Amino acid sequence: MKSLLNKSLFQFLVCAAIIFLLTAPLFYLLTRHFHAEEIIDIRESVQQGDSIPPLDLEEDIMIGMMIQFLLIFVVLSISLLITMRFITRRLWHPFDDTLQKTEQFNLAQGDIPRFGETEIKEFARLNRSLKRLMEKDQESFRIQKEFTENASHELQTPIAITRSKLDLLMQEELTERQMNLISDLYDINTRVGHLNRNLLLLAKIENAQYKEMEDIDPGHFIKVSLPMYEALQDGLRLSVFDNRTHPGIVRANPALLECLLNNLIINAMRHTTTIGSEIKIIIGDCSLAVSNQGEGKALDSQALFQRFRFGDTKKVGNGLGLSIVKAICDYHKWSVQYSVESGFHVFTVLLKKINQKSLLV
Repeated sequence: MKSLLNKSLFQFLVCAAIIFLLTAPLFYLLTRHFHAEEIIDIRESVQQGDSIPPLDLEEDIMIGMMIQFLLIFVVLSISLLITMRFITRRLWHPFDDTLQKTEQFNLAQGDIPRFGETEIKEFARLNRSLKRLMEKDQESFRIQKEFTENASHELQTPIAITRSKLDLLMQEELTERQMNLISDLYDINTRVGHLNRNLLLLAKIENAQYKEMEDIDPGHFIKVSLPMYEALQDGLRLSVFDNRTHPGIVRANPALLECLLNNLIINAMRHTTTIGSEIKIIIGDCSLAVSNQGEGKALDSQALFQRFRFGDTKKVGNGLGLSIVKAICDYHKWSVQYSVESGFHVFTVLLKKINQKSLLV
């Protein structure tokens, strides 16, 4: 196994030897063509006793040297370019292979790439270091996922027991103060239950447990889902705009798509400031957007999709809704964007269609 420096030096010497072998015969032939003939003419004239023919040696030598220089320069340049390109490609191929496999590595999938064998010490060390780092990251990721999932499962039982006990207490004869305290505890228990379910959902998404995919028409899916939000409108107007010119279908998990839509709409309802305001659901050819009227101030798009991020502490929620939206988009290889347009806060999901025909509208 050689170092990168020694390997490069060796291949450079090979390149130089090849170029020398190519240019030496060319130099000889050019010298013979431009100079040897004139010397032969002079020698033959002297041997025959004739007068030396008139020759402009200076001009002929200059012209010959210039032509020699240009031809040898062209040959050297082309040879050097071809040889170095070939050598460089072979020399750096293991590095390019490692870089490509590293870029394609997905921690959630759990498959550590197998790097190819290489004779260069530095690249071999790089491959071993990357493999150890990936194995450590994979183990840490596995432990984190198992802890989140196990903790969420374990919390379900005490949360359910607490809710059951609170239901029994609320059936007793209580004072107003006791009833208010139990009601507050009930609300806290409900929020903890929602938080636990959301954490469990995130763990399942990261574990790739939603493998059932179906062909879904987004327009039809949204229109069928709308009735469940009527009871939650609370003075708000929910409008759907189908702006598709070429309706298509997407490949998605129905439960996750419903969860994505639910989180976007609930988020819009929670952050709409004025009663009677409109929440818009806009269906595009390759997009789904949910917008709501709110404060004109734009939110921090970098921190918006982080877990347990609260844009307004006065709002009800657990700070995981938009994180779940982002996780669902990543799972389906979609993308989600945030913008402010004419006083509306807009969340746009860019979908991937699989054909141009709509199933149902």
